[in-house]
Amino acid sequence: MPGAVGIFFLFLLALAAGSLSTLFWIPEDDLGRGYFQTNALIVLGLLGLATALLLFDGVAPFGDSATAGRWAVLSALAAAFGYYAGVWRQTWHGARLAAGLTLAAATAALWLAGRALVVPLSALPYHQPLLAANLLTSALVLGWAVITMLLGHWYLVAPKLTFRHLIVYCWVLLGVVVARCVAVILTLTSAGLVDRFAEPNPWRLLTGFEGQGMFFWFRILWGLGIPLTLALMSLSCARQRSNQSATGILYVLVVGVLIGEITAYYLSATTGVPV
Repeated sequence: MPGAVGIFFLFLLALAAGSLSTLFWIPEDDLGRGYFQTNALIVLGLLGLATALLLFDGVAPFGDSATAGRWAVLSALAAAFGYYAGVWRQTWHGARLAAGLTLAAATAALWLAGRALVVPLSALPYHQPLLAANLLTSALVLGWAVITMLLGHWYLVAPKLTFRHLIVYCWVLLGVVVARCVAVILTLTSAGLVDRFAEPNPWRLLTGFEGQGMFFWFRILWGLGIPLTLALMSLSCARQRSNQSATGILYVLVVGVLIGEITAYYLSATTGVPV
C-alpha cells in the first residue's frame, strides 16, 4: 500500500471517529437539527472517502485483518447513514444509537489499520499500548478541535445559545490536547529505554536529524505546542463570552492540529514509532 494513501486513510478514520465522539454531550434541542446535520454530513463525507479508497483504489490498509477491517469501514458508513436519517427525522434516541454504532465501527477500523501500518522497525517497549494511546488521543484531538471550532461558529447562527456549551467544549479540547502531549511523552520515554547501540534505534530514528528529526520537531511545535497555547486562549475567550475571538483562535488551532496529526501519521508509518 502506498505510504501517502495509508497515512490519508488513517487520518480520515481518526477524524471521523474523533468527530463522532463530540456528538453526545449537548442536548439536541439546544442546537437544533441543522447543527447535527452538518456534523453528520462531515462524518459521512470522511467515511465515504475512506470507503472509496478502500474499494476503488485497490489499497490494503489492514494487513492480515483485511476482512475485519473492510467490514468495520462498511459498517461505519452504513451506521453513519442511519445517523443522518435519525437527525433528519429528529428521532434523537435512534440517532444517538446510530452514532454510537458508527463510532464503535470507525474506532475498530482505525485500530486495525494502525496496527497494520505502524510496524516497529526495532523492538520498542509497550509498542501496542502506546499505539492504542496515540491513535485514541489523535482521533480525539482532531475531532474536538474541528467540532469545537464549528460550535463556536454556530453562535452566529444561534446567538441566544448558552455559552456554557462552548466553555465545556473548550475545556475538553484543552484536556485532549494535554492527553495527546502525554501520549507522545510516553512514546519518547519508551524509545529512550531502548539500548542506544540497537539499530535502528527508535529514539535517533524519530528525533535525530539524521532520521526524521526535522519532521518530528516541526510536529511537536505545530501539532502540540501551538494547539496547547491556543486551546488556553480559546478557553479564556469563551469564559469571557467572546465567541468570535474564540472561534478565530480555534480556526488557527485546527490548522495546527491538522498539520501536526498528518505529520504524526507520516512519522508513525515510516519509523514504526507511534507518535
